Amino acid sequence: MRTRLANCEILDPEKGKRFWGFVEWEDGIITTVKRAGPGMVDEPDGIKVIDGRGHLLTPSFVDLYADFCEPGNESREDVASGSAAAAAGGYTTVCISPDTSPVIDGADTARFVLERAARAGLIDVKPLGALSKNLAGESMAEIGEMAEAGVIALCEADKYITRTGFLRRCMEYGTNFRLPILLTNEDPTLASGMAHEGFVSTIRGLKATPAAAEEAAVARHVALAELTGAQTHLLKISSAAAVRIVKDAKKRGVPVTASVTAHHLALTEQSVAGWDPAAKVWPPCRSEEDRKALLAGLADGTIDAIVSDHAPRSIEDKELEFDLAVPGASAIELVWPILNRLVLAEELDIVIALRALALAPRRLLGLPGGSITAGSPADLVLLDRATPWTLDRAGLVSSSKNSPFMGNSFAGRTEMTVRGGKVTFARSGGR
Repeated sequence: MRTRLANCEILDPEKGKRFWGFVEWEDGIITTVKRAGPGMVDEPDGIKVIDGRGHLLTPSFVDLYADFCEPGNESREDVASGSAAAAAGGYTTVCISPDTSPVIDGADTARFVLERAARAGLIDVKPLGALSKNLAGESMAEIGEMAEAGVIALCEADKYITRTGFLRRCMEYGTNFRLPILLTNEDPTLASGMAHEGFVSTIRGLKATPAAAEEAAVARHVALAELTGAQTHLLKISSAAAVRIVKDAKKRGVPVTASVTAHHLALTEQSVAGWDPAAKVWPPCRSEEDRKALLAGLADGTIDAIVSDHAPRSIEDKELEFDLAVPGASAIELVWPILNRLVLAEELDIVIALRALALAPRRLLGLPGGSITAGSPADLVLLDRATPWTLDRAGLVSSSKNSPFMGNSFAGRTEMTVRGGKVTFARSGGR
């Protein structure tokens, strides 16, 4: 049956066009996009009509990096609950970390994750395959078998492969299967703690890591990308130095892209000034200068994408003194509210934000969609931009309820998510 989503403001980030109208789809494909004034909700025969109630309609989001914890850590999250949280955040595709138990380093575990995702039926889960067996950085994972099983890219999770020559061989081998390489960035020999080395860590006596630890790792990864020609993506960069290195690399034609988390765009080292373990994330939130450099890098195209870095943690992991608490936060449902806050504060352009959520990740992974045009997949998200609300534990769909934004007030959040023409999340219930 044909479905029409009417009375909404349509924003196509690919073209930058923004207008009032409606979108129709059938069999999972957009068939019609037309202009129509606000409040117009006609109900033609044979068409199911959904009232968008004046909200913003854009292509759905794609996340390059999240942790759904299954197999092995289902007490924190599983594929079904993570999928539900992702749909509530406006996502229809999520790449999940290989840091499971067992690790996604072979075809069997990759297939297990895909089967669990198909059973949940809410989003497209794309497993990331490990570069090394058991994420140990010693011997190469079964890259060819994982490629055949359906992994979409290779990633060593939050691990740092110390043997640079071995990482080079992994990157070269991965290119044989046209698999992008996703890398996090911290040289552990420079790391002493989970706070940013700066004013706050000094006056609070927190174990800290300098931004130079990220700078050194990013420089190494850029050099390897240039050497091997591997499509290399630098996940969740957090420092002004990293932005400068990536910007220079892109100017020289190095096949490198980068992403940032929403919380690094919004928070600084001040978030841990009260020793709050909920604000302990990795990499740490850095100085205001770094935060502004990340926003500038997003604006000028140095940073391509925004990731959730959804990292659910148990109460036992978090309700500890700061040094002992495990880093991470439930984040996938809060990406849009955080970014909308920045947009309303005029720190971030909404088209740039939506390109980083909906368009760039698809292009990096070679996925269709990202545009609201006839013939594109009906993967859409309806966004409330104005309704005030306050985050509490009951307001999170994720099984884990840890967030540095707990108790914060926001304006707007995801109203509806559509995947392949089917509504996978509706805040107001059935429609």
